[in-house]
Amino acid sequence: MNVTKQWILAGLLVTTCLTVSRSLFAGDVSLIDPELSESFWNSPTFQKRFLASYGINSSIEPQFENPEEQILFSQLGSVIRDDPKKAIQQLSSRISSTSSALLDHTLGSLYFQEGNHAEAIKHYEAALSKFPDFLRAHKNLGIVLVREGQYTEAIEHLTKTINLGRADGTVYGLLGYCYLNTEKYASAVIAYQNAMLLDADNQDWQLGMIKCKIANGDLKDAVRLLDGILEEQPQNVSLWGLQANVYLQMEEADKAIVNFEILRKSGQATLHHLMLLGDAYMMGDSKDLALEAYLEAIEKDGAGDIHRSLRAADVMVSRSDWDESSKLLTKIRAVYEATMTEEETFKLLKMESKVAIANGDGEQALKVLEQIIEKNPLDGEALLMAGDFYAQSGERERAVFKYEMAARVSGFEADAWLKHAQILVRSLQYSKAIDLLDKAQKIQPRDNVQRYLESVQKVANEGSS
Repeated sequence: MNVTKQWILAGLLVTTCLTVSRSLFAGDVSLIDPELSESFWNSPTFQKRFLASYGINSSIEPQFENPEEQILFSQLGSVIRDDPKKAIQQLSSRISSTSSALLDHTLGSLYFQEGNHAEAIKHYEAALSKFPDFLRAHKNLGIVLVREGQYTEAIEHLTKTINLGRADGTVYGLLGYCYLNTEKYASAVIAYQNAMLLDADNQDWQLGMIKCKIANGDLKDAVRLLDGILEEQPQNVSLWGLQANVYLQMEEADKAIVNFEILRKSGQATLHHLMLLGDAYMMGDSKDLALEAYLEAIEKDGAGDIHRSLRAADVMVSRSDWDESSKLLTKIRAVYEATMTEEETFKLLKMESKVAIANGDGEQALKVLEQIIEKNPLDGEALLMAGDFYAQSGERERAVFKYEMAARVSGFEADAWLKHAQILVRSLQYSKAIDLLDKAQKIQPRDNVQRYLESVQKVANEGSS
């Protein structure tokens, strides 16, 4: 794999891959939402099953020992349906340490229905303290804990529900979701398989399985499953984007481009889609098409998040695509200049300086670099760039001074010592150069530097013999 592909893929893995501690694509609005869809929570199937939990299954759950509680419960049906808040008030006044677990469970369900999850958890736990094998209390507590993102705790109650013998597709699907979010992917796959057996049309479980495949590196299976869903939902923008991301991870840039271009031609491509399309074109060495995609993305973004745009420019600059870099940097400055932070401004200025030096306007670039260094003497990148310019201009002492300053900045020592050593080699000061190269290799071993060091040692030995 060439350096450019490695650079781009490293960025993709940071931004699009795991993330599955919470989700695979946390914070990426163009991909699948890491949360269960609201359509799941609001679906008639889920609502019907949840409302059914107000009933009683006397064969496996607690019964009323107190006739008054039984009468109260029988009268609550219409109140629960017509005025849940009133039902909460009536139940709250009748619950005590000795009252039936059914009342605590019902009150918990009412609070869950009203969106008060903290109170729902409290009353489900109260019901279980009175009747530890209360199946519906375990199931509903597991559901509300999932809703609250308490996945480890939810697993306990969902597995208990299964052990008590009344699991359905929802229980298995939510259990898979919990395992996915706690990075127990093998268990998640098994849970999702059971969920899809019992609830085959639920897209949340299908997507959960796809995320498991991606997390496990089973990318071909993930693509295959996505193909199946896309046949049924060709209008689903998120799925096209997700599959394109998988193709990029598989280093199949051409296939990713097809997906992104489908979205682009239909007018549904997001900023993120367009940026990734540019990355895909860069991986295929189509810099002109990449530039077009990047420029369109910045235009779509307006004065939004500059970081992704700066990253795209950095890719082009690192590849020495100077004409394309110049156009992209000009666009970035025009769109973002009014909202850039000082750090972002310095980053943009440094890239502009690299382009300027490459295009023969080094003197102007050097002035910018010196201004950056004056404001931030610990900007290692600017120090190295200034040193490089002085070295190319034959100003050896100034170059060495900049490299020595950069060597004092954490993270830039190895590069600074290497560049300083190269100047010493040109001055035939092999012994000092070898010392600096040894230091550089100790903190950041690199094969190319090792080969250079061995070459310098060979020349030094021949000169002394």
